[in-house]
Amino acid sequence: MRLGNIGRICLLFLLLCSFNTRAQVMIETRLGYNYLDKFEFTDEWQYLTTDMYLFNAGQFTKVINELEQGTTKARRRDYINLESLFISAQLKNAKLFGQEPVVYPLYNFALEPANDKKNYSTRISDNIDAIRIIDKLPLAADERNIDATVEAKLFTSDSRELFFNIIANQLTNIAKQVTPQAAMLSLVGEFGNLIRNSAQRKEYKFSSTIRLYEGQNFDTRLHSVRVYIFVPSFAKLPALRTPRLTELLSNSPQGFERQKLEAALNYKDYPVLVVANYKSLYRMDALSGSDITSETIERRRIRIEQAFTAGLVTEDAYKQEKLFIEFLRNFSDLKQNLNNYRLNYKNNSPEVNAKTLFTVIQEYKRLRALAGQRDREFSRNYTYQRVFKNEYSTILAAADSYLETDYNLKNGKELVNTVLDLEQEQTRSYSVAQREQYLSKLYAVELPTPEFLASTLEGEGIYRHLNRLESAQFNDVYAKEVTRLRDAAPTEENITLRNTLLEKANSTKCRSCREEVKLAARQFNQRLEEQQLEKEKSRLQELNLQAERKILAYLKQDDCMDNAFKTQYPSEALPEYVQRLYEKKVELKKHVAELDTLYKTPPKELKLETVREHNQRLNGFMRRLDQAYADICTAEKNLCGCE
Repeated sequence: MRLGNIGRICLLFLLLCSFNTRAQVMIETRLGYNYLDKFEFTDEWQYLTTDMYLFNAGQFTKVINELEQGTTKARRRDYINLESLFISAQLKNAKLFGQEPVVYPLYNFALEPANDKKNYSTRISDNIDAIRIIDKLPLAADERNIDATVEAKLFTSDSRELFFNIIANQLTNIAKQVTPQAAMLSLVGEFGNLIRNSAQRKEYKFSSTIRLYEGQNFDTRLHSVRVYIFVPSFAKLPALRTPRLTELLSNSPQGFERQKLEAALNYKDYPVLVVANYKSLYRMDALSGSDITSETIERRRIRIEQAFTAGLVTEDAYKQEKLFIEFLRNFSDLKQNLNNYRLNYKNNSPEVNAKTLFTVIQEYKRLRALAGQRDREFSRNYTYQRVFKNEYSTILAAADSYLETDYNLKNGKELVNTVLDLEQEQTRSYSVAQREQYLSKLYAVELPTPEFLASTLEGEGIYRHLNRLESAQFNDVYAKEVTRLRDAAPTEENITLRNTLLEKANSTKCRSCREEVKLAARQFNQRLEEQQLEKEKSRLQELNLQAERKILAYLKQDDCMDNAFKTQYPSEALPEYVQRLYEKKVELKKHVAELDTLYKTPPKELKLETVREHNQRLNGFMRRLDQAYADICTAEKNLCGCE
C-alpha cells in the first residue's frame, strides 16, 4: 500500500481555523510523528477503528496566551471575552452518513481571564481519557480508507452565535437522513450534551462512540499512529524523541494503555493529540453442525441483509455471507435426509433404504462440490481465503462426522469422494490396481435401480465413471483372453483356458468384465456341448447296434439255461444253490426285457444331458447283464453249455 493511501487512512488534521475571519495568526496542528505498522494489511481488513488521546490539555492555556501575546496591539481586540475552545471532526466519504457532511464534537473547553486579567486560563481536567470516535467503520470498497478533518475554533462572547450555528447545521444535516442509523442519532445526544455543558461552562468530551458493528468476531490490530501538536502558527516545533514510542507501538499490535503511551511519548511542552488507527478483519459467526437449522439460517440471512442495508458490512463480505448461507442450506438438507435415512432404515425395506441412502449421497456430493467450487472461484479472494474458507471446512468436517456413524453412510461418503476425485481428473489414465480400488469404492453401496439412478444427475455421473473405469480395465486385462476364448475350439486345452479366465474374473470388482468373461465362457460351453452332443449321438447309434445283438444273445442264453435246469435237475428236489441260480436267471430275463424297452425308446429331446443319460443307462444295463450271466456260468458250468 502506497504511503499516500496510508496517510488518507489516518484521520487527517488540517490547520485549525483562525479565531475569526480577520485574524492573521492562528493555532496550528502540526504532525510531529507518523508510525505505520509493518504488517501487510490485505483487502479483507475492511474496517477502521480510531482512538484519540489528548495529552497536555492544560497546555492550551500556554498556546492561547502565546498566540495572544504574539499579535499586534491592533489585533488584540479579537481576543477580548474569549469563552471556549471547541475541537470537532468531520468525516468525509463515509457512506454511513450519506451525502451530507456531518461534524461531530470531540472536546469543548471553557476559557476565562487569569487573575492578572492579561492572560487566559482553560478549565481542563488534568487527565482526559482516550475517546473512540469510530468503531469498525466499513471502509469504502474502492479506496479502503476514511478521511477526516479535525478543527479547533475559539469562540468569544461576540461570536457565540457562530458556535450555535455549527450545532444547528449538524442537527439539520442529521434530520435529512431518510433512515438515520443509531450511530447518527447518538450524535443528537452529543450535541445536546455539548450545549448543556457549554451553558454551564463545563468541560465537554465526546462519549458516544460510533459503534457500527456490534459483532465480536473481528480480528483487530494497530495500523498506524499519528502525533499532532497544537502550537501557535509562529511557534517553532520542538522535535519529539520517538525511539521509545516506536518500540512501544511495534510491540503492541493489539493496542496499548494510555499510561504507557504517555510515558513513551514523554512530551510536555504543548497539547498533543495522538490518533491511533486500527484495522479489523471481518469474522463470520462461527457455527457447529448442531447449530444449523432452517431457523438459524433464516435469522442469519435477515441479520446480514439488515447489516448490508445499513452499510455495516462491505459488499465483498456480504457476497461471501450470501454464498455461505446457500452452503448452510445444503448442509441443513443433508441433515434432514440423514434423519429420513435413519428412520427408514429401521423399517428394513431394502428398496426404500437404497433410495434414502442415495438421497443422502446426493446431498453430500452437492455439499462437497459446492465447497470445491467456492475454493476454485475465490482462490485469490482474501475475504474468502482468510475468513470463510475455514468455516466451509468446519461444516464439511461436521458432515463427514455424521457419515461416519453408519457402515452404509461411510461407504456413501467414500463413493462421493471417489466420484469427486474422478471428476477432477477426467483425462488421467490409471493403473489396474488403481481402477480396482476406485471400482471397489463405487460398488460399496447398494444403489437403487438403474431406472431410478438414470433420473438423477448424480446417478448418471456414477455410471459414467463406472463405464470409463470398466472399459479401460477390460481392454487392459481381459480383452485379449476373451477374444481368444470366443474363437477357441472346444478342446481340453481350451477348457483350461476357460477355467483360468473365469477364476481371474471372479476376483475383479469390474462387473462388466466378469459379464464379458462369463458370456465368452457360455459361448465356449455351447460349442463344447454341441460337440459332445454329436459324440453322444454317435455313441447312441453304436450302443443301439450293440444292444440289439446283446438282447438276442441274452435270450439265447436264457433258453439254454432253461433246458439245462429241466434236464439236469429234478424239479421236485433241486439243490438249494441251484434253486438260487434259477431265481437269479428268472430275474435276469426281466432285465433283458427292460433293456429291450429302453433300446426301443430313444430320447425324445436330442439334448446332451438327455442323450448322455440314455447312453449311460443302455451301457449300464448291458454291463450288468453281461456280468450277471457270467456269474451264473461261473457258479454252475453245466448251465451254460449250449454253444
